[in-house]
Amino acid sequence: MSGIDDDIRADFLTEAGELLDRLGEQLVDLERTPDDRELLNAVFRAFHTVKGGAGFLNLTAMVALCHIAEEVFGMLRAGQRQMTPELMDATMQSLDQLVSMMAEVAAGNEPTPAPEALLAALRAHAKNESPAVVVTPKAATPKPKARKPAEAVPAADPNTISDDEFEALLDELHGAVPAKAISAAPVADAISEDEFEKLLDLYHGNGAPGAAIPVVVQGFDSVKMAPDAKPAPAAKVEASTSTAETTVRVDTIRLDQMMNLVGELVLVRNRLKTLRGKHATAEAFAKSVGELDHITRSLQDAVMKIRMQPIKKVFSKFPKLARDVARGLGKQVDVELIGEDTDLDKNLVEALADPLVHMVRNSVDHGIELPAARAAAGKPATGKLVLAAVAQGDHILISVRDDGAGIDPEKLRKKVVEKGLMDAALAARLTSDECLQLVFMAGFSTKEQVSDLSGRGVGMDVVKSKIVALNGSVSIESKIGQGSCVKLRVPLTLAILPALMVAVGKRLLALPLADVFDVFALDETRLRRLDQWQAVLYRNSTLRLIDLQQWSNAEGPGSDSPRHVVVAQANGERYGFIVHTVKAREEVVIKPLGLGLRGLAGLAGATVTGEGRVALIVDFPGLVRAWSTRLHGTPVF
Repeated sequence: MSGIDDDIRADFLTEAGELLDRLGEQLVDLERTPDDRELLNAVFRAFHTVKGGAGFLNLTAMVALCHIAEEVFGMLRAGQRQMTPELMDATMQSLDQLVSMMAEVAAGNEPTPAPEALLAALRAHAKNESPAVVVTPKAATPKPKARKPAEAVPAADPNTISDDEFEALLDELHGAVPAKAISAAPVADAISEDEFEKLLDLYHGNGAPGAAIPVVVQGFDSVKMAPDAKPAPAAKVEASTSTAETTVRVDTIRLDQMMNLVGELVLVRNRLKTLRGKHATAEAFAKSVGELDHITRSLQDAVMKIRMQPIKKVFSKFPKLARDVARGLGKQVDVELIGEDTDLDKNLVEALADPLVHMVRNSVDHGIELPAARAAAGKPATGKLVLAAVAQGDHILISVRDDGAGIDPEKLRKKVVEKGLMDAALAARLTSDECLQLVFMAGFSTKEQVSDLSGRGVGMDVVKSKIVALNGSVSIESKIGQGSCVKLRVPLTLAILPALMVAVGKRLLALPLADVFDVFALDETRLRRLDQWQAVLYRNSTLRLIDLQQWSNAEGPGSDSPRHVVVAQANGERYGFIVHTVKAREEVVIKPLGLGLRGLAGLAGATVTGEGRVALIVDFPGLVRAWSTRLHGTPVF
């Protein structure tokens, strides 16, 4: 890969990556409507365009795979053959190979050629023949590697559940039966098809060997292509589920708006400099500060809009992912995407990819039943999976819903007691909804990392910790026989947080305002005890209280000082957080915690106030879990 300009390679990766993202969604749609000419054209041209960029960069392995794929789709467009499940499987495998090759190119390596069995199958399909080797979807749940005889096996922890036990438990809870492998079952153009293909071949580097051919690829200048050179061998790089990008495409109109705001900012700065003289008046100074506040807010909004990306960037991968997992398990699934144009912070788009992949795989594997089981339950043979995103103020709610077997909360309650993860008396007091949240409980699974295996259900506590690290929350809803829904709630941005500033003794805390419902003065005479919790009657219901002075070990102002209760939500439940002083609403800039505080339960970060003081940002769900553990030895969810 030496000799290739990094900017040109980055442009290719960006544009080809977007094409491949769309291609996965288009192929799933094409499987449902194989005669859709518009989709056939779109898929054909996607392979053509990627081949062109790869040819310009002399990526021969990508060119070879794209070329045979476009030949097949050229025949489909011409009506010379029909789409079959086997051909679709081979095309999906081709897309997977291209994504893997893109990861290798991004790492600066030469892409590994596609397996010869796949190329042979595509060649056979291009000749309208039955391939000698049938390409099948990737196994949905790869078998674990056998342990070497000499390898030491760690002793099992009696307080945790093994992988096999956990997977069997999920199957039992969802009412699923282990799946067994089963067999899958012209408009006139401005130019002719032959002319169009010859033109594309000319522009994509398929001319006479050794000739210098002008290549025009979207995003590249017209350049001369040198004769082919043999690629140096390179190690294969595995494609990850998500690759962090370091660039963002920005509309020039937004850049112009930012430039105008910067210009106004310079003018206000100059005006403030002149006000340092002896003739400055309080009124003139206040006016300039007001203008400065308005401009900085506008500039902040403009910068945040540049960081925003539609969640479709993540959602578009899931129709193909769900289809591949379902095919490997002998299941059928339709994926519906809602709210694809909902915008959120670029870093959040990337951070949500892995947790959502886990949720989708889990829903298809353990949620949606086999066609026979669905028919017996009076359901359509094809399961339904809905991914939805909707903006709620300064947060976004993402849900993954299936119409599968659902989860039995009573079985969860029984299992968590059997494994010694919770006291029987405490488990008996849990509501059905609280029982469902036990799947996120630390120690419920032995896995310490999010598994890449399809739907093994492990690592749910890690998934939750990732969402909490984004200042978000996760919960699950389920009805037996009707399906389950996992809900993720995250802020629209990771940089700015509207907060309610409070004081606990001399310590300053920032409470995320989106979760705050009410504030009231605490009447000490109305405090009660409820199952080791302090509680107070609030709007005809009992409100459990958490004393932030005890949690933070802050020095109090004195026993006579009045206290206040901030009512906020954590994982669907409302709690009261006792503070001494409620100051004001403020937009704070989130800063990461130092090494000494990082990882402490109940803390999401820190910020610096306008007065120059440091305030800790509270994580409500983490704080409630820590307080519950302190009272009972076990968190309530």
